[in-house]
Amino acid sequence: MPSIKLNLHQEVEQIFGKKFQYQKPKAPQAWQLPPDQKQNPHFGEYYQFPALLALKDNLNAVKSKLNDYGVEEWSSHTNRRDPSGEVSWRLKNETKAEFVTVAWCKFFEVLHRYPVVSQPKLNTVHLCEAPGAFIAALNHYLHSKYQKDEIKWNWRSTTLNPYYEGNALTEMITDDRFIFHTLDHWIFHEDLTGNLINVSNIKGMTDRCMKDFAGQEVDLITADGSIDCAQQPESQEEIVQRLFSAEIITALSILKKGGTFVIKMFTLFEACSVSLLYLLNCVFENVNLYKPATSKRGNSEVYVICLDYQKEAPGLARLLEEMLQKLSNPQDAMVMPLFAKADIPKDFLLQHEIGCRLFMKLQVDAIEGSIYAYESNDRVYTQHLHDLRGLVSSMYYNRYKVRPLAEDLCLVSNKASLNKPLGQFVPIYGGSYTERAKIQQGDILHQMYCLRREFNQLEKCPNTNAIVSYKHEPLNGSLRVSWGLPVQQLQSSLFASERVLLLRLRLLDTFEMDPIWQINSKCLLNATDQSGINYQSPEENESFHQGQQKFFANLIEIVLKQKPMTIVFDNFLFLSHYAVSLLLVLGEMIFNEMIINETSINLNGLKQDLDIAEQLLSLLKTETSDGKAIHSFIDIKYLQKNQFSQALIQHNNNLLLACYRSMLGEDSFPRPMANTASVESKTNSSNSNDMVVV
Repeated sequence: MPSIKLNLHQEVEQIFGKKFQYQKPKAPQAWQLPPDQKQNPHFGEYYQFPALLALKDNLNAVKSKLNDYGVEEWSSHTNRRDPSGEVSWRLKNETKAEFVTVAWCKFFEVLHRYPVVSQPKLNTVHLCEAPGAFIAALNHYLHSKYQKDEIKWNWRSTTLNPYYEGNALTEMITDDRFIFHTLDHWIFHEDLTGNLINVSNIKGMTDRCMKDFAGQEVDLITADGSIDCAQQPESQEEIVQRLFSAEIITALSILKKGGTFVIKMFTLFEACSVSLLYLLNCVFENVNLYKPATSKRGNSEVYVICLDYQKEAPGLARLLEEMLQKLSNPQDAMVMPLFAKADIPKDFLLQHEIGCRLFMKLQVDAIEGSIYAYESNDRVYTQHLHDLRGLVSSMYYNRYKVRPLAEDLCLVSNKASLNKPLGQFVPIYGGSYTERAKIQQGDILHQMYCLRREFNQLEKCPNTNAIVSYKHEPLNGSLRVSWGLPVQQLQSSLFASERVLLLRLRLLDTFEMDPIWQINSKCLLNATDQSGINYQSPEENESFHQGQQKFFANLIEIVLKQKPMTIVFDNFLFLSHYAVSLLLVLGEMIFNEMIINETSINLNGLKQDLDIAEQLLSLLKTETSDGKAIHSFIDIKYLQKNQFSQALIQHNNNLLLACYRSMLGEDSFPRPMANTASVESKTNSSNSNDMVVV
């Protein structure tokens, strides 16, 4: 049993006091970047620190006790007993704060505990920011501290683009509720991926910020990125090194002299992490490690708060160039320490070890306490945790003087849509770590059993895409083309439910065939057409984008030549912005009527004016010298967050589930998902479009 040595008020103070500050020595012993020297080149020596690795082994030994607990069940257990669990609930329901998440709560704490913001006039950049809670928290903080007319705040943000289907579903946050309403502030770079690890994107960030901020300097940069490590939890530090290096390079390249940098990191035991922390201590006057009270006690995350940037530190510019060159090799994991072992001062190492020990002990105590609460039925301890939740919530409100924010001060006018739950949480990896390991090593029958079980659970999930009514905004007869890196493989989509797409990933781990190509997709022209145009998987050495481009170019050519009065997309998945934008242009600007059913989409009544079709064909055949490709043919606002997209999501869900059922030997194909809906659009003129549910 975890001993309850502290009274509740003492424990609350401990929860709010998880911090560590590096004490920098004064000159001539001050920590400085190592001089450029041939005997100790950067990234030239691999080594580790035994004392830190011993801490890592101790922590992993405690973490391994969780291997047999299911992800969903354990997450539910720790959420119910999290001491800060009531904070976000109160912020959502009592204070009605905008876009409250755990990240919102954590950054609001950081803003109050450290002088991150010292004036109401500032420019900020937020790296790896999805879904955008840091920005909403900063807005709430500014309006809590300053008057509206005092605040002069400009911000830009970047993250893996949820609208780019080449980004892996398991590597990004697809929640775009805030992003969609603030798109003008988001930078997805020239390739449209939003991938900060790409060196050209890092270089482009500096120019873009200079342009968007009209030459004004950046006061604050935050970096809240991470990479899923559920399959290799013991190697978390090594897995995230490239991302952390990219975030640090970007921040140090853009931030103004005297600026502030806040980056989320995890355990700091590896020598590569030690080098990065030493770098930050050399170029910032004040560096702190801080774990907010609202950060889950059992995880490893810790925020590094870096104050007063010394932008002109000798050797920094050269060092950043070397780091960029190292990062440019996609095969390099960046686990080689930046500095030679002899260049890390002993007094820094001693302080760093003390900080690591502090946060490791806090995490170990939290994990063992959660295990005890899970395995026992200790009512005294359960009541203790319940009382602790109430006190932590009250302390949060009192300490940070939380108050409501007027509606007109919010970043998004429809605040209610941001705080609406996304629905049932579905983890990327189900079951326990031990079960997942056994499945990977098990025979095909056991894997099939697990997949069928997951499929059955998926079919029982309530449908959240039921459609009540729909009125589409007219497209106004114009195309708005966006360009980006061609999608090599379809790895994600916002046009199907995430839980449905996750099962596709698990099927890909077992089967050689991709479910999306097991559907017999056809495009039928006119009622007499029985053969149709098949849409098949890309040929060898052909990208997903090239396959789409070839099919739709052929289709538009046929439309212009044969002028069919109807088109039926039978068992046809529309999962990319490229395909969906083409569908909407066809249904709203080239045909008079579009009907979306469970397994088919019908276009009826070809219009006489086919100028738009001619423009489409020209664009479809356009080849660029810079390697870019069309991402979408119309503005994204027409493709997301409306009844058209909801109907299309339901259509795609139906087809994918039917395909999964066929692959897993369940019943016959197809059988629609429960609570299906269809949308019919009728156009009486080229300038007005009305859609009703049938």
